[in-house]
Amino acid sequence: MHQAPLIALLTDFGRVDPYVGQMRSVLMSAAPGVPLLDVSHDVAPQDVLQAGFFLAATLPWLPPGAVVCAVVDPGVGTDRRVLLAQAGSHFLLAPDNGLLTLVFEAEAGCRLFDATPRLAPKSATFHGRDVFAPLAARLAMGEEAQDVAAIWTGPDPVWLEGLAPVREGTGLRCRVLSVDRFGNVVLGLPIGRFGQPPDKASVVAPVAVPLAPARTYNDIAPGAVGILAGSQGYLELAMAASSAAERLGLRGGDLVTLDWPMEA
Repeated sequence: MHQAPLIALLTDFGRVDPYVGQMRSVLMSAAPGVPLLDVSHDVAPQDVLQAGFFLAATLPWLPPGAVVCAVVDPGVGTDRRVLLAQAGSHFLLAPDNGLLTLVFEAEAGCRLFDATPRLAPKSATFHGRDVFAPLAARLAMGEEAQDVAAIWTGPDPVWLEGLAPVREGTGLRCRVLSVDRFGNVVLGLPIGRFGQPPDKASVVAPVAVPLAPARTYNDIAPGAVGILAGSQGYLELAMAASSAAERLGLRGGDLVTLDWPMEA
C-alpha cells in the first residue's frame, strides 16, 4: 500500500490544552513514519468559515496524496455526519458542517464519502482524537477511501450560505473570510475572478472609506486603506503598519459593501 506524504492537521484546539498532543499521539501510533503538518490550531473557536478559508488557501500547496484532517466541530457528538472528500489526489476529512464549502467551490468533481462511525466512539466530545485521527491514519497508510467510508448518499453536504459575492449596480457585497494577526482583512473575492481592483474602488459599508489599489503593503500610504491581491488567493484590505480590521470595524464573517465600477 502507498503511504501518504503527510497528514495535515487543522483545528481550533489551540496549544494550551492537551487535545492536539493527543491527536498527534494517535496518528503517530497508527501511521508510524508519516510526517504530521500543523496547518493551524489557532482557528477562532468554532469558526467554521475561517477554518474553511485556511483549508482552501492551503490545499494547493500540499503535496499530492496528502491527507487533511480538519476538525472545527461545534456539533461534535450530534448526528452530524463525518465527510470524506477526495479532491484530486488529496483526501479531506471534516465534519459535515460547511467547512469544505470553499474547497468545493474551487475543486470541481470531488468524490464524496460518508465516514460517520457505525459504532459510538470512546468520547462523545472529542471526535478529533477518537474518530478523525484513526480515519486519517488509515488513509495515510494506504487504505482506499471506499474501504474506510461509504459512498455519500442522502442529503447534500452542508453548505455555508452567503459566501458568494453579490453585484448590485456598481456595488459589490462580499463576506470577510478571515482577519489575520496583522489586521489584514481577507475578502471572499477570489483573485482569479476579480483580478486587479478598479482605481476608484471604495468601502461603502460598514464605513465609507476610499481604497488605494496596491501591489505590496509598502505601496499603501500611511493612514490609507489599500486593496491588493493577497498571497492566499483572495483580495484583501490592508494598511501599512496598522490594522485595516480595526480601522473598518471588521471581523471574520462580516459583510462588506464596496463601490466597484463595472468597467473594472
